[in-house]
Amino acid sequence: MSTLKPRRTLSAAAVILSVAMLATGCADDQGGSSASPSLGLSLTTAAFNKAKEIAGDQKLTGSITFISTLGGDERNRYLATLKPFEEATGVKIEYTGSEDYQALVQSSIDAGKPIDVVQAGNTSIVRKYAGSGKMVDLNKLVGKDQLASAFNPSMLASTTKDGANYGLWSMLSNYEIWYNPASYSGPKGTDVTWDQLSAWTDEQSKSGHAPWCMGLSAGASTGWPGAYFVLNILLKQAGTDFVAALGRGQASWDSPEVRAAFATFAKVVASDKTVAGGPSGVITTDPGEAGLGMYADPSQCSLMHWGTFTASILQAAEPKAEPVKGLDFMPMPTINPAYAKAEGYGGNVMSAFSDRPEVAALMKYLASVEESNLIAATGNWTGTNVKTNNSDYPNELLGKISKEILEGTDLVPFPTAVAPAAVNSALYKAVSEFVQKPSSLDANLAAVQTAAKASS
Repeated sequence: MSTLKPRRTLSAAAVILSVAMLATGCADDQGGSSASPSLGLSLTTAAFNKAKEIAGDQKLTGSITFISTLGGDERNRYLATLKPFEEATGVKIEYTGSEDYQALVQSSIDAGKPIDVVQAGNTSIVRKYAGSGKMVDLNKLVGKDQLASAFNPSMLASTTKDGANYGLWSMLSNYEIWYNPASYSGPKGTDVTWDQLSAWTDEQSKSGHAPWCMGLSAGASTGWPGAYFVLNILLKQAGTDFVAALGRGQASWDSPEVRAAFATFAKVVASDKTVAGGPSGVITTDPGEAGLGMYADPSQCSLMHWGTFTASILQAAEPKAEPVKGLDFMPMPTINPAYAKAEGYGGNVMSAFSDRPEVAALMKYLASVEESNLIAATGNWTGTNVKTNNSDYPNELLGKISKEILEGTDLVPFPTAVAPAAVNSALYKAVSEFVQKPSSLDANLAAVQTAAKASS
């Protein structure tokens, strides 16, 4: 379908309808069909009206430079949520997608023309620029009271320095244990312990059925799905205080706690009796492909530790992965009862390097429940505003995850959501090599710790 570009003289109702069509994937900026999900007229109308309210009588003009790591389908999904702001205010979002965003941000600062808004893959950019005078305090730009009423205290704390806030979590992911209810016969629910789950997986292994599905192949980031499995184990064994300290560089990656998490993980990836494909197979298997093993006949595996986005990825590839009936999840099982309610999260963080009225309006829009509801409707992420309407998620699984995160009282960002890229890369390497050669752990944990010290 051709690109829809409504004229400024259109009525508000016509503009809203145009925005809804853009946001439902009828058109994209290149004039072709996009992969964006249907966000719905009511949600886009509410977001349009919110942007109008934020703009008020201001004469907002021009454009906002915006850089993010999102590409492909995720880019389309996210940009659909910004269309109402663009159409309501007349301000154009000039989007650049790049994994090398940190270098681009620094070069723009060096050139005296900072990028206006950065959507970073974790809070390391906040750690780098907070308090430098280059990054804008959102308590002033958006409003401290507005932020306090919109976000979980853990999320605000993770981007606050010396009383100033420098980042909005714009979308969240956490990690669960996924299964196919049509074939899974093991323990499930919110009160499952790791011992109970392990007893069942041991039985499966002895019977000749590998219980775990896993794929770690991801190019230069190979190992990352396993890294989050290790970190979730660590959280349930050592608790939020230790995990937070690890992310801040105040605890060692070469510690007994981290080694204990790897030891637990080792039992999952021990052989082809415990994980489908065995250690060598998981290294060359894509994570999404691994999950399809739950739908083979007979099933190749039964359980998968993966993120909030699991449902949208598996449903796109396998019709049997119907929410609740063909796909469900349980929270990461309890290991240490003291940390039963601990939940980790990651996601994307929005920071501003300009206080122009246009940028202030965008940041206020990003903090709104209306934008968060659109994030929910994409079906790919959890909205971050505590008032996000769970009924706006395209399936009830995401609504359950949202409730689990946003209403949690023992939340902490995973270290990967805080640490610089060099630390994360070293961790992913440690996991991928550990799966193939457990004796490599000593050298690799030392390398992760070296990277953490270098960035502190």
